[in-house]
Amino acid sequence: MTKAINIMKREHLSLNTVLHVLNQLVLDLEAGRLTADDVDYELFEKIMNYIEEFLDTMHHPKEDQYLFPALLKKTSESNDVIMQLQEQHQKGVEHRKKLEIHFQAMKDKHPGQVEKVIDALKDYLQAHREHMKLEDNVIIPLAERVLTPEDWAPIDEAFNQNEDPVFGDTPKNKFRKLLSDITFLAPAPIGLGGRRK
Repeated sequence: MTKAINIMKREHLSLNTVLHVLNQLVLDLEAGRLTADDVDYELFEKIMNYIEEFLDTMHHPKEDQYLFPALLKKTSESNDVIMQLQEQHQKGVEHRKKLEIHFQAMKDKHPGQVEKVIDALKDYLQAHREHMKLEDNVIIPLAERVLTPEDWAPIDEAFNQNEDPVFGDTPKNKFRKLLSDITFLAPAPIGLGGRRK
């Protein structure tokens, strides 16, 4: 397994940790265990910052600029899937911004926003799950099969610069702090529930 694939898989694990917190938020809102007044907006803001600064500015651009072009050069087998993934990268940013708008409206106590937040969160979570499934089950196995060590060299170098925020040998302090804050603020059993007594 190449360095880039190892990093991609670890980064997916990092993202899953954060998405799990969002999923619990959906369950709590739907079940009425949380109301708009009870939502930890600081926690949500940290999660969105993590996703924006890590996923949207580091992880996805490396796929778009290095991994996908290498595959497109080597085989036409993945053309449709790569096009789909690139569209999902763009839509992911739009979904995140839409979600942030609904959360702000819920925070400002606009009527009907809890339901809109729940729907937007469900869409967002489903989109990420489908996206990672395509990468893990289609793109990564194909890349392992068709790319040569020479093809992998620039991809490995690019992904190595990500300095994986959670599982890498030298995680970036910024992302480590963000994830630490998310874990501290997230309610049990996911996190430590630092803000809730």
